[in-house]
Amino acid sequence: MGRLFGTFGVRGIVNENITSEFALKIGMAFGTLLKKEQPNKELWVVVGRDTRVSGEMLENALISGLLSVGVNVIKVGIAPTPAIQFACRYFKTDGGVSITASHNPPEYNGIKLLEANGLGLKKEREAVVEDIYFNEDFERVKWNEIGRLEERDIIRPYIDTIKSRVDVDVIKRRKPFVVVDASNGAGSLTLPYLLEELGCKVVSINAHPDGHFPARNPEPNEENLRGFMKIVKALGADLGVAQDGDADRSVFIDEKGNFIQGDKTFALVVKAMLEENKGGLIVTTIATSHIIDEIAKQYNGKVLKTKVGDLIVSRALLEHNGLVGGEENGGVIFPDFVLGRDGAMTTAKIIEIFAKSGKKFSELLEELPKFYQLKTKRHVKGDRKAIVAKVAELAAERYEIDTTDGTKILFEDGWVLVRASGTEPIIRIFAEARSEEKSKEYLNLGLSLLDEALKS
Repeated sequence: MGRLFGTFGVRGIVNENITSEFALKIGMAFGTLLKKEQPNKELWVVVGRDTRVSGEMLENALISGLLSVGVNVIKVGIAPTPAIQFACRYFKTDGGVSITASHNPPEYNGIKLLEANGLGLKKEREAVVEDIYFNEDFERVKWNEIGRLEERDIIRPYIDTIKSRVDVDVIKRRKPFVVVDASNGAGSLTLPYLLEELGCKVVSINAHPDGHFPARNPEPNEENLRGFMKIVKALGADLGVAQDGDADRSVFIDEKGNFIQGDKTFALVVKAMLEENKGGLIVTTIATSHIIDEIAKQYNGKVLKTKVGDLIVSRALLEHNGLVGGEENGGVIFPDFVLGRDGAMTTAKIIEIFAKSGKKFSELLEELPKFYQLKTKRHVKGDRKAIVAKVAELAAERYEIDTTDGTKILFEDGWVLVRASGTEPIIRIFAEARSEEKSKEYLNLGLSLLDEALKS
């Protein structure tokens, strides 16, 4: 972790640690970094935001900071984070900024700085931005050298490019019935319209932008989607899809109203893309289901496991020329399109897979390799990483372990992962096995090792 930036950008509570002054100085610091790196170039940065109430305030402040150091700005307004990442490549800018707190509650906001290719800023460059910020080493320009501001649309190019990447004709022939919950977030401006243009019958809820998130918490987990699950089943839809606040993730509900773990929809995408490309490299995290490993074996794929974090997965995809990447939380990354999680592209691909299959969505999921995964978490005090290191020490005496990220104990038929959260005072425990009984056994093992570590 840096002095400001976490795993991807910085976020916090508005007008406490995320203020207009903060955004102004981040804009100045980021612009100064770009000028130091390319002193004789006309520089452009794309800036966009999600629907949060504080977004316009922070956007205006950050843009002012960029302009004050002579950097030109393309303002795209409210847009999904993946659309802003796409805009970096589309407009050929020198970088980008997404003002978002993703799935956090409405009182939060944050700032993600982007490379010219749309990938999250490298840690080395973030460190320079931090130095400039704290030293206030800003390269302000003369009055006649202040940057220019242009407003452009990215929603239409983003939707059109997604449509060009899937078989629209096969989708139109099946005309899937899809219910969308856009969480009053940035996906309100993209996903319902994309699905209609793909030929789906669409019913939308929570699809008007509202930064208060009046309908539900923007985190698309099973607890927050219980009402939505009932709606999907009651309407007789083929499937439902729900997004988070900045629309970089899509979570799916089958026609029976069942919540589908992100590993499974990621697995459907992996299977389809390995078949289409006759193999390839899949990048995922240490916490993702071994369903992915099984599918890779069947379809000539290879799997690279990384630490948890979409930025880590995205960078590994770029460095190793990966085909597709993803996480267990519903985030799928198509690196030749956007170097980050992309909820709309994920949805379009799942709809295409569904349309081509001629099967029910639940039937497609039933065809996947069978694994049972359980998840829990413990609130803890003290150094979380030190606690997990103690778990590793205890486990290494008895089991085969992997310490890529946390402590993962490996068995022939499953695994258990004990991992410290990077943002909250909690330790997460994930367990998976080929039977529900074994999965419970492994989860309990992880909890008992954690208890042992806490006592020592």
